[in-house]
Amino acid sequence: MTQPYAHRTLPEGYDLYRTLDLIKDRKLLLILSAASLGLFLACWAGLVWLLQQLRPDLTPGRGSFEFRLSGIGGVLIPLLVLLGVVFAMVIVHEAIHGVCFWLFTGGRVKFAFKGAYAYAAAPDWYVYKQPYKVVSLAPLVLITVLGLLALLWVPANWVAPLMLLIAMNASGAVGDIYVVFLLTKLPGEALVQDFGEQMLLFTRNETHLGGN
Repeated sequence: MTQPYAHRTLPEGYDLYRTLDLIKDRKLLLILSAASLGLFLACWAGLVWLLQQLRPDLTPGRGSFEFRLSGIGGVLIPLLVLLGVVFAMVIVHEAIHGVCFWLFTGGRVKFAFKGAYAYAAAPDWYVYKQPYKVVSLAPLVLITVLGLLALLWVPANWVAPLMLLIAMNASGAVGDIYVVFLLTKLPGEALVQDFGEQMLLFTRNETHLGGN
């Protein structure tokens, strides 16, 4: 019988291994915030370099790629574009998480927006390590790959917003990357219960390590 991707109830023989809260753990939040900024800058630099190779006529300082700050419109338009990109990135990012949760569980997915923080979660399910890693990394991989492909053909005035979306999505995935890093250290039968703001990691206890 094929092993399920997730369970509605915690299987027998599992103990709580760790509680992970990326919001309330201030030290961890500070580290992830710094990592997020670093990743954004690295991604932006990489995208600029890639653009120079693929579409040299649209590199910064040439044509409509750059934002021209002239008058109130020159300030507001880039700001509105930035806000639009952030909003679109958050919606698409969390939607991909949600679709993946639904594919692996077939159950209800919880979406929430709390200020600058948004999440998709499956609090009613205990998801195995490997499918949970797919859920975590899917937005980073899909948006990056599709965004890079789109850079080959989008009109010039879409290039900068698209690059912003790719870079901001990558920087926003720092928490997902960190969770996947933690999961790589756990055995394959580890389970994750995701409440959005908090995650519970479960591993099989020693008395059940040799069981089915």
